[in-house]
Amino acid sequence: MGSDRSATEEMATPNPGLDSKASQVLDTIRELLLEIGSEQAAGNVSLDSSLGRDLGLGSLERVELLVRMERRFQCRLADDIAQAAETPADWLRAIDGDGRATQPEGRYRIVQPSKGAPPAPRSAKSLVEVLRHHADRDPDRVQVHLLDGDSGQDISYGNLLQASSEVAAGLAAAGLRRNETVAIMLPTCDDFFCAFLGVALAGGIAVPIYPPARPDEIEEYVRRQVRILRNAEVRFLIAFERVKAVSQVMRLGLPSLEEVTTVAALRARGAGRAAPLVEPADTFFVQYTSGSTGNPKGVALSHANVLANVKAIGRAVEARPDDAVVSWLPLYHDMGLIGSWLFSVFHAFPITIFSPLAFLSRPERWLWALSDSGGTLCPAPNFAYELCARKITDDLIQGVDLSRWRVAINGAEAVLPETLERFAERFAPYGFRAESYMPCYGLAESCVALTIPPLNRRPVIDSIRRDVFEREGRAVPVAPHESKAIRFVANGKPLAEHEVQIVDDGGRPLGERVQGRLLFRGPSRTAGYFRNHAATRAALNEDGWMDSGDLAYWADGEVYVTGRKKDIIIKAGHNIAPQEVETAAAEVAGVRRGCVSAFGTLDRDSGTEKLVVVAETRTADRQEMAGIRAQVVKNVGAALGQPPDHVELVPPQTIPKTSSGKIRRAETRALYESGKLRAQRRPPWWQLVRLWSEHLGGWAKLVGRQAGRLRDRAYDAAVALLVGGGFGMLARVLPDRGSAAAVVRAAARLIFRLQGRPVNARYDGLADNLSGAVLMANRSGDLDPLAAVAALPGTVLISEPAVLTSLPLGMAFLLEPLVAPPVDGETAPPGGTLKDRVRQGLLEGHLMLVFADNSADTAAAESRFRLEPIQAAVEAGLPLKPVRIISDQQAASRTNGGPRENSISVTVGKEVRWDATSRSELAQLRDRVRRAIGELGE
Repeated sequence: MGSDRSATEEMATPNPGLDSKASQVLDTIRELLLEIGSEQAAGNVSLDSSLGRDLGLGSLERVELLVRMERRFQCRLADDIAQAAETPADWLRAIDGDGRATQPEGRYRIVQPSKGAPPAPRSAKSLVEVLRHHADRDPDRVQVHLLDGDSGQDISYGNLLQASSEVAAGLAAAGLRRNETVAIMLPTCDDFFCAFLGVALAGGIAVPIYPPARPDEIEEYVRRQVRILRNAEVRFLIAFERVKAVSQVMRLGLPSLEEVTTVAALRARGAGRAAPLVEPADTFFVQYTSGSTGNPKGVALSHANVLANVKAIGRAVEARPDDAVVSWLPLYHDMGLIGSWLFSVFHAFPITIFSPLAFLSRPERWLWALSDSGGTLCPAPNFAYELCARKITDDLIQGVDLSRWRVAINGAEAVLPETLERFAERFAPYGFRAESYMPCYGLAESCVALTIPPLNRRPVIDSIRRDVFEREGRAVPVAPHESKAIRFVANGKPLAEHEVQIVDDGGRPLGERVQGRLLFRGPSRTAGYFRNHAATRAALNEDGWMDSGDLAYWADGEVYVTGRKKDIIIKAGHNIAPQEVETAAAEVAGVRRGCVSAFGTLDRDSGTEKLVVVAETRTADRQEMAGIRAQVVKNVGAALGQPPDHVELVPPQTIPKTSSGKIRRAETRALYESGKLRAQRRPPWWQLVRLWSEHLGGWAKLVGRQAGRLRDRAYDAAVALLVGGGFGMLARVLPDRGSAAAVVRAAARLIFRLQGRPVNARYDGLADNLSGAVLMANRSGDLDPLAAVAALPGTVLISEPAVLTSLPLGMAFLLEPLVAPPVDGETAPPGGTLKDRVRQGLLEGHLMLVFADNSADTAAAESRFRLEPIQAAVEAGLPLKPVRIISDQQAASRTNGGPRENSISVTVGKEVRWDATSRSELAQLRDRVRRAIGELGE
């Protein structure tokens, strides 16, 4: 009889109004919900239920759901369905074949380079030099094996340099200047690599940010990223089509942003153009920390910082020519970006990369990637090892071989001894050795790594007395069999050339086994926070030590990190680490693992902090929740010796997290104290409407600003195109270079006159009929070549075509007839060297114009010139002439009335001669020319 059936059976009964497949989808979800203790959610599940908001299924449960759906329906689903699906109806569409269901095709075959990694360029001063070094010497060497589901692609150093150069040329053509910031909002894909390095090649500063993950968190995402990008004053945002609406909303709140673009658009714009001849920016990129409140803190890292860190990591892991790296870590995070990818770029190690989403959907992919690639070096956070140990079944990894994995770095979050033990025991049959573990400590302010333990050693775990540590901060080893203990994992010693101090609140160094603030310094240390002098001053002292914000102690020469200083809960004289509270609470049935936040909030009546635990649970039944609260109090009390003052149970997806999955304790506390912890999230469309409405003023300003710019740019472009195009065609059909030069010079002067940019020329002994000299000019702006031709008399030839790449199309077309022609011959390579071109032009009696190989913001007296044109002048017995170009780039808009104040002056100095023969003498002559250029501006 129906009355005798259990509640579970009733819940599993198919809905007669649904077809068989829909009923099976709902049954599969119900079964999972019942197993994890969500009876109430299981009873209410429908095709339109929200998996997160209504059913409380997080990332780990979705992984389990993917496995069950594939087994039930005997199909292979696309990886992204596990995290992308919002409702059971989305699963049904995927299974019905809307393009997400696929058949397994076998894993992508990873073929490693036949030769070992060549020595890294130790003298390189930037990652740009490193890229060019490896691309020049072995362009076909694979740098990245990029996996995408069961397919993949290989990216060589040559491919990477080519694509990055096109992005750089596109950015230069769009107006990016050296030391300007470019935001990169891309997932793990081939576009990210060329976008990131393309920004560096263009002299820009990359600001990687994570792309939006969940539609129901759009509002929070946009607000956080706008704060970051406003602080960075980004000029360009490189995004992708799927987030076009979000990126346009973000644009409204960013007055500095010129353009939202894509890698494809930049490469199309830069195709056929040479990469700009620009020095890398002083800052390589800015890594924004994942803090929850207050002003954004962007860690500014130089090329020297990053190179120092990847070199030191290489020494610590004893890098070998046959090493191979594997990573699924996000590329906007320091361990994925620096510790994995840039580390492999420097050392020429092939790296196998796939997305975090692919890992979360199928954790076994990580182990297969290590096995298939012969991976030897691989970092990951603690939760990844825990996820694999708990979720991967033997049938998913039959044939996996982990025996070559010699360095298994565990970092980026607290390393739990229990996780290390579980993972090592679980995967020992597949070749994993516990001696491969390297539990490290690092932080973005030190690029990524700071301390690393020795190779080939099992993790060292320190068990200390809880009562003494919480009360006095002393790490006293426990007596044998003592139960009230805290365990910490040794994080090793500082990297070579780096230092660590443990100090008290007064800055005095502490001895062995005493907890204090961890300070550090070394070549990897950031110079400070980007455009945040107050935060920089607060973190750095006069001796160069930087406060990490973490607490730690020394024991036997190694560092043991115990937690964040700002997160420590001080209750009745005891210092309580929130991680321990969260771990104890997470063991309670009904509490979502990894979704617990512990913090202290001031109790004014007692004068101390109350210990608050906020935990997510799927149940909404009051009786069940009362039982969960009681068990959390019991577990925490048993672990710490004192219970929490308050336990707050909240629905799934309530506790805020960082982009890398860490709990935002400060933000959780702020929401708790303000009573907003349970605020209901609005649908994605409502969040977008709110954001648009809030930025109506920004939209109006953007439209007005863009209209003014479009008018200016349209006018300038029209002048350059019409005048440059018409006169450029005329110059091409004239019979001799002298006539062509006269036409081009007249056209250049006309362009400047029509655009309201006066060009002022001054000569020092340079007659109009002078022929046969090398003019050495500094760089002051994009229009330097056109200004020099407009100002200089005689027949002027430009030494090489690369200097025209930054000019608008019409101007470049106009000047092309004046580029020194290629030189071919038995002694010259095809096209001729720079020396060949200059020598040929001098023999024909022309003025040869040579520009410095550096960016426009380099001081004129520090202009860098190659020796070849100087040698050509010396061998021809002809003079060198210093040329100083000064452009006033403070342009007032034409829409505000009158021409823009954007004058350009060109000054030619007295000739410099010297009978130089050796290379050192040529270098000294170059220095004299540089000084002469600098003196022209005085």
